Amino acid sequence: MTLSRYGLASRCLPTRYHSPPFCGELMALWQLVAIMMSLALASYIQTLTGFAFGLIVMGLLATLDVLPVESAALLCALLSLFNNAMALRGRWRNIDLRLARRLLTTSLLLLPVGYFLSTWLGEERAPLLGLLLGIVILIACIALLVQSKPRETLSPRWHFHIDGALSGLMGGLFAANGPPLVVMLYRQPMTLVAIRCTLFGVFLIGGLVRMGLSIASPGRAGDHLNELLLIGAAGVFVVIAFTELARRFPPPLSDHHLRQVAYAILLVASGNLIIKGLI
Repeated sequence: MTLSRYGLASRCLPTRYHSPPFCGELMALWQLVAIMMSLALASYIQTLTGFAFGLIVMGLLATLDVLPVESAALLCALLSLFNNAMALRGRWRNIDLRLARRLLTTSLLLLPVGYFLSTWLGEERAPLLGLLLGIVILIACIALLVQSKPRETLSPRWHFHIDGALSGLMGGLFAANGPPLVVMLYRQPMTLVAIRCTLFGVFLIGGLVRMGLSIASPGRAGDHLNELLLIGAAGVFVVIAFTELARRFPPPLSDHHLRQVAYAILLVASGNLIIKGLI
């Protein structure tokens, strides 16, 4: 499977899009604009909330049918590294290293399992994968809404290990390992700054491992790796710009409202994925 199915290497729009037959260059421009807008929105929101980059990028690109799932996941993993690194600039000391280690212990073990499972399932079962992801996100969102108030004490160690395992599996499958981590960390007796920075740190380590796997065994995405790298090179500037924009000009919202925004993002993402999986 190459990007020709999605118009990046074809002269005209595929017939399954019931639209006027645009030429290749115009279609490529439309696709690039859609990708860059998705990256911009995801970068801005993740910098503010501590998560959602993978969910937004994967969700929008899957909805618009711009890239295959595997290619979108590779692009998402690559650019999330820049987003997380920039968001952590000057804030490394706010990472709760103890909790980050607990999460990463099992996350890094399950991430390769998820990645090779994604490679094995391939593109043809993408609707099923999207449906499963949507269900998991929905369950996570319900858990957040039911127990939205922080605990008075930290959760037991084994809670973090189970959560890290789920996160690693999702990160390997979809390059979107945020929901389980958000469910866990937003319930802990921590400041919002500590939650965000710990999330960024875990995302960064997980993203590096996933990119290493993508380079070592790219799967179907390797068929058009050059095109993805070119898109990623352009996307880096978008990610940097909108991450810095969120850092310098955050919206006038309280911690409580920022959390509500996070929950809303989860609900919208899960609903979209479930609907696409069922249709």
